[in-house]
Amino acid sequence: MLLRLRNAATSMADIVHRQDRTANNLANANTLGYRRDRSFTEVLRSEIDAEGSPQSDRRTVGQADLVAGALDPTGNPLDVALGGEGFFVVDGPDGAPRYTRAGRFLTDADGGLRTANGAAVRGTDGPIQLPPGGPILITEGGEVTVGGQRVGTLQVVTFEDAGTLRRLDDTSFTSAAPPVAVGAPVVRQGFVEGSNVDPIREMADMIAHVRLYEAQQKTVQTTDAILGQVARDLGSF
Repeated sequence: MLLRLRNAATSMADIVHRQDRTANNLANANTLGYRRDRSFTEVLRSEIDAEGSPQSDRRTVGQADLVAGALDPTGNPLDVALGGEGFFVVDGPDGAPRYTRAGRFLTDADGGLRTANGAAVRGTDGPIQLPPGGPILITEGGEVTVGGQRVGTLQVVTFEDAGTLRRLDDTSFTSAAPPVAVGAPVVRQGFVEGSNVDPIREMADMIAHVRLYEAQQKTVQTTDAILGQVARDLGSF
C-alpha cells in the first residue's frame, strides 16, 4: 500500500514537471527562434519487490526539439534565418559562446552586428562590423557585404549530439561539447524563423496531463481510505 502511494506521488511530481514545460512552450509560441521543450522520463533503476510490486527510480529530463520553425519574410536586411540545420553563434555576458536560431539582428553605435538583447554576433573571423553606407547583402552561405565590400561571414555551427545543448533562456543555448561548423549553411536574408511550438498540440498535452494527475490523485485518495479503514479495523481488536 505504501509503495502504491509512493508510485502515485512520483507520477504526480513527474506530471507537474511536464505541465511546467508545456506551459512554457505555450508562453513562447510567438517567440522568434524558440525551440519547444520536450520532456521524457528516464528510468534509473527498475525492479520487482518481494510482494511483486514494481519499483523504479525515475527522473524527468528535457531536451529541445530542434525541428525548424516557419520562416516569415520581413524585408529587413539584418533579419536572417537558417533554412537548414545549425545555430548562429553570439557572445554571452561572460564572453562565452551562446547558440541561437533567433536571427533578428541590428547594429550598435559602432556598427557592430548584435542581437536584439545586445549580444555580439560572431563571424568566422571574429565579430562582424558593418561600415556605414551601401546596401547590406548576406549570401546563402552567410557572407556579409556592405556596398560590395566583404565584412565577414556569419558563423553557423551544429552539434553531433543535440542532447548536450542546455537552455539558457528562451532562445539561446550553451553546450559543453565542441560545436561543428556547418559546411554549407542555408542563410536566408530578410526572413526570421518563428517558434516551432504547435499551440493545439501543447493544449492537448495540457489536458492529458490534468487527466493523468487526477487519476493519480484518485489513487492516493483510494489508498488513503483503505489504510484508514485498516487502521480502524485493527483498533477494534
